[in-house]
Amino acid sequence: MRPCGAGFVAALVYCGMPAIVVLPVYIGFSLVFDFSLGTFLYAIAVSVVSFVSGMAGLKFKRAKRAVFVSGIAAAQLSLLFMRARLGYLIILVWSVLAVGIFAASVCFLRPVLVQKLKYKFLETELVCGGVLLICASLGLCKMQVAGFDAAYLLAAFAIPFAAGVGSLSGSVAVAMCFGCGMALGSEHVAPIAFMAFAALVTAIFAEAPRPISSLSTVAAYVLAAYLFSAPPLWQQILCFAVGALAFALVPKSLLGKVRDVLFAPVTATAARGIVNRAAAETGKNLLGASQIFADMKIAMEQVPEAEEAGVLEKNVCSRCSGYAQCSQVQGYREALDRMERSSAAKGRASVSEVPALLSGCGNLSALISGATESAQLKHEQLIVSEARKEGRNIVAKQLGLMSEVLKQMGNRVKEPAKFDTAKEKRIAEELSYRGAVVPEVIVTDETVSVVLQSEELTSEQITSAVSKTMRSPYRCIRGGADVLPGYTLLLFARAPRYDVAFSAAASAKETRSGDSHSFIRLGGDRFMMTLCDGMGSGDAARKASETAIELVESFFKAGLDSMSAVECVNRFLALNECERFSTLDITVIDLNSGVAEIIKLSSPATVLKTSDGVRAISGSSLPMGVFEHVRCGHSTQNLHSGDEIIMATDGVTDALGSTESLLAAAMSNASDPQAKAQDILEYATASQKGKLRDDGTVLCARIFEKKY
Repeated sequence: MRPCGAGFVAALVYCGMPAIVVLPVYIGFSLVFDFSLGTFLYAIAVSVVSFVSGMAGLKFKRAKRAVFVSGIAAAQLSLLFMRARLGYLIILVWSVLAVGIFAASVCFLRPVLVQKLKYKFLETELVCGGVLLICASLGLCKMQVAGFDAAYLLAAFAIPFAAGVGSLSGSVAVAMCFGCGMALGSEHVAPIAFMAFAALVTAIFAEAPRPISSLSTVAAYVLAAYLFSAPPLWQQILCFAVGALAFALVPKSLLGKVRDVLFAPVTATAARGIVNRAAAETGKNLLGASQIFADMKIAMEQVPEAEEAGVLEKNVCSRCSGYAQCSQVQGYREALDRMERSSAAKGRASVSEVPALLSGCGNLSALISGATESAQLKHEQLIVSEARKEGRNIVAKQLGLMSEVLKQMGNRVKEPAKFDTAKEKRIAEELSYRGAVVPEVIVTDETVSVVLQSEELTSEQITSAVSKTMRSPYRCIRGGADVLPGYTLLLFARAPRYDVAFSAAASAKETRSGDSHSFIRLGGDRFMMTLCDGMGSGDAARKASETAIELVESFFKAGLDSMSAVECVNRFLALNECERFSTLDITVIDLNSGVAEIIKLSSPATVLKTSDGVRAISGSSLPMGVFEHVRCGHSTQNLHSGDEIIMATDGVTDALGSTESLLAAAMSNASDPQAKAQDILEYATASQKGKLRDDGTVLCARIFEKKY
């Protein structure tokens, strides 16, 4: 009992209970059960050490636990004066046990005394509570008055209580803890069997009315005792009955509150199911909309052309007096159709288009004249039909484009989120041990959501705890929204391994450059730099290049893959009646892996500077909007910290004269991307005596590894 009491009282002081009240009670309680000089000296030693450790903990908060552990271990030295009776081995065992009980007590008492039961108990805390329950039952076995045993009284109450709050396995666990403590105290294993059997029967009758479930506990204990040929004392049976009936008086509302404190709500699982179901429904709707646009595209492409047949027969032959005789001749109508088609192909009719079957017609001149009129009419109809067909094709292409965009979005959205419950528990535990109240954590492949309440932890400390548990750097991307009174929802995403420093330098041939560029983040873990050279210079060229970049950014932000996004932009620009074409240079860098995707459409070579030197990446293609289907250069490059990417328009490369000159200019040891871009532009300007013949723009980006 000494080491258990020492560890527990030190834990009470550690968790904030007033030492001036706890320590005198501990000394008095120890002397009640063993009024001896040894007990008094040991209790005094533990009390003094606990008081000093508590005072030191107020000053050295970070080392508070280490101070208490060291103090408890030092307090065991007071047992050395009893070494002749106890022996050194027992003293060592007591010392280790005292430190272990302190750790278990702190783990269990902290949510009770410090957090005020504001959050669900963690599994480790419940286990530590079980350890304390064993120690408590061991001590209660010594509290016997006239055969009445306090351990049996409390066990009979705790077992059905655990079952009543909805944890049948918890009821068995409580019974086993009481049984182990009683077995240690009585040096008999029978109490373990008694308590386990009582818990199993109680679990069977847990849903029965309260008096029946209470009495079932008593009946089970008595039956188990006689089953193992160890009849209990009538005092023990009475204690068991009183404890069980006391449970029958506990209000159901109290059981519900205890259930909410001890166990996580089932709504967390339901919420996860709702999230996945909503994602699946949204993805399904997007795919359905995609199929609608695809069907509309097919329908638009398959509109049949209206053809009017039998014009000669209707307008010429039917008015002739010999029509009735001619119409009976085999092959007559086929001959008229051939004459119409051949005339329509030439745009006029002549004697050479008259089939042999019709050469003997007495109204041949009228037949040839009618065929000529029909050919001219069909030619006009063909012009109108081709215009309509072109319009339908344009609409069909746009419908197909929308179908593809929705299809990609639907496939991406419908994927169910995968939850990692093991890491959720570890994050909740880590933050709880740092002083936060954490009712819920949700971990998916992409994000970590934490609902917590804390007045001490900073955002950086919470981020550090999440990163530590996930074994990868994370960053807070959203926070501050109150989901419950006093609670805050924080959303974390994996922090990218790399970041990019970038800059641009530009020179205009006229008052306004036709070049445009942009640097943007795509979803936080991708970086895109875009350079567009509009045809010519001035406002018109500038507008064309800006339009191209805006379209590129929009499609990339929508989540389309690179080639699909470029294809979509090209189709839009191909419909531009002004025929202002643009060259385009795109680099997309994955900040997690360092992989760069380089896309080039009729643009000069991109320069990649690494620790191995510089090299050029070229791509041959016509500008955007020339043809319906884009043909672009596409390559991927693995980048590392310190590597640079340089892109330039033809105003710069033409001034330098060759790709080799651009590579030589990129070799400069400028300290940052801004200086590098400016140096290359000035070098190109100097090559043409201080004035570029065309608009010139240089983009430079340097990747570097972030330190967390």
